[in-house]
Amino acid sequence: MSKIAVIFLTPIVIVSLFVLSTVFYRSVNRGLSSSARHQQLTRFSVASLIAGLTWGIASLSVSQATLALAAVVSALWSVTYPLLYHLTNRRVSPDYDNYMDISAGMYFFGLIAMLLTVAGIGWRWIALSVVTLLEWGAAFIIVGQWAYYAMYRSVVNANGMTILQSTNYNEIIEFSRSYKWWAVASVLVAVAAVAGVIAYINYSTAVFNPGLPMAVFAAVAAVVLAVLIFRGRRSPFARSGIVALWHTIREYRDSCMKYADEQQRRMSTLSVRQLGRPWDRPTSIVLVIGESASRDWMSAFTPLDRETTPWLSRMKADEGSGMLIFPNAYASAMHTVAVLEKALTEFNQYNDKTFYESCSIVDIAHAAGYRVHWYSNQGHLGAADTAVTLIADTADRACWTRQSLGTVQYDMSLLDFLDEVDPTVNNLIVMHLKGSHFNFLNRYPAEATVWGKPGVQDNVTNYMNSIRYTDSFLEQVYTRCRERFNMQAMVYFSDHGTIPSRHRTPGFDGFGHVRIPLFVWLGEDYRERHSVPAGALAANRDRYFTNDLFYGLFCGLLDIESSCYAPDESLADMRYRFTRDMLTTFDGTIPLNSETPSHKKC
Repeated sequence: MSKIAVIFLTPIVIVSLFVLSTVFYRSVNRGLSSSARHQQLTRFSVASLIAGLTWGIASLSVSQATLALAAVVSALWSVTYPLLYHLTNRRVSPDYDNYMDISAGMYFFGLIAMLLTVAGIGWRWIALSVVTLLEWGAAFIIVGQWAYYAMYRSVVNANGMTILQSTNYNEIIEFSRSYKWWAVASVLVAVAAVAGVIAYINYSTAVFNPGLPMAVFAAVAAVVLAVLIFRGRRSPFARSGIVALWHTIREYRDSCMKYADEQQRRMSTLSVRQLGRPWDRPTSIVLVIGESASRDWMSAFTPLDRETTPWLSRMKADEGSGMLIFPNAYASAMHTVAVLEKALTEFNQYNDKTFYESCSIVDIAHAAGYRVHWYSNQGHLGAADTAVTLIADTADRACWTRQSLGTVQYDMSLLDFLDEVDPTVNNLIVMHLKGSHFNFLNRYPAEATVWGKPGVQDNVTNYMNSIRYTDSFLEQVYTRCRERFNMQAMVYFSDHGTIPSRHRTPGFDGFGHVRIPLFVWLGEDYRERHSVPAGALAANRDRYFTNDLFYGLFCGLLDIESSCYAPDESLADMRYRFTRDMLTTFDGTIPLNSETPSHKKC
């Protein structure tokens, strides 16, 4: 482009960028104060000036096609998160402010423009490679956000980001297999095509020598802009909506590490006094944590045309079996980690405790004289990954089934771990299932298919088969642990539910996702020696409950007094204080009393 044209157009570009950014900003933000609006006008004026000037400089030596590509990627970065946030929250939130994405996009364009200018003095392949990598990274994040919105009609939020950061490779593979092969292939082809187009335009572009003085200026400007955009948590990139959310969730997960650091302090302040009559021989308590199991699809809880829980239904029908079914249990959240960090510790929706300072069921069991075994089919993600792993690692013995990329490990494999449990001591045995986690077809072997054809994808039918398989697993645990370990108490609850006809979403998508099963089985010896909690559990079986209160239930089941136990939070205590009107789900944002008869159909 000629110098005259550049001189004429540059002011127009600067003004146009400022106007467009301001109009867009005011269109997709709500609840802004006048001071906030004026502050952003200053930011946009600076960003527009930088983007416009760098466009003018680059236009003298860089192909317009290459600049156009940089402009498209930068513009999409500017608008994607603010627009998707607005589309998601415009009807529910009175106040939000997303501005840094817009500035970051314009700064990003300036950086690309200067790198392209530098490419004209002999550093062509290095500069173009850096540009291509930057645009690939930005395009991947942009496309990912739009794909997420297309699937869930929601911007990526805290729940969604937690899921993304906690998902392992097997879950990604299973998720992709739930779609038609051609749909997955189309996505991969589209991603490859975008990457190919970016690379082709950049590497085939004509870049002319801008002269050494201009190239030196561009190089210095590129360094300055790179530092401005990427350095530190206050940089435009770090404060862009999706990146800021990533860091927020990552920092939260890192804060969970304080849990391990606080372990010694917690144990030093923990006091436990045993109530009831002591055992005359070693006994065991078994806790089975389900995954994505909904009581709506369990015939022991909900009348169904198909018997999905034959063992549990038989136990329920036998009044002398010791089986207590709790039909009004709900999940506190819709994601495993968010649920279990509360369910397994003092931390819940209704107190002011934090995860890392709270005692866990492992701590309290140790103080009560139990050896704790933790067996999981969820996959060990490492101590820094989830609160659940941090709790599990404090057990005397913690084992995970072997997870290999692309392979399926069924829950029945957990039974093999029981061979190592010592029956001559008191044991708490925790078994964390894969349960009915999506993809449902992968939760049971082909020979365990009861309905439908083995290996055929049918989410509802596959889900019912997975529930039936879990019921078989629970029967096996019950039988083996009664025979071998003098089991006197067995508890089962699910982390959250699901609606099998829908993909799980990060937002609240109906009570069908939080209606969970809960049962407590008590042996005859338990009912005799610990009649107070046994009587309370029977009396409270129709009370409402959210599973972040499980820690209290567990302490009550141990029949203890403790400095780290509130009896009024326990279903195993007659002082249990919670009613339906007091309880919430989805991390305290959805009251249980907002569930209507129409919700029951979900």
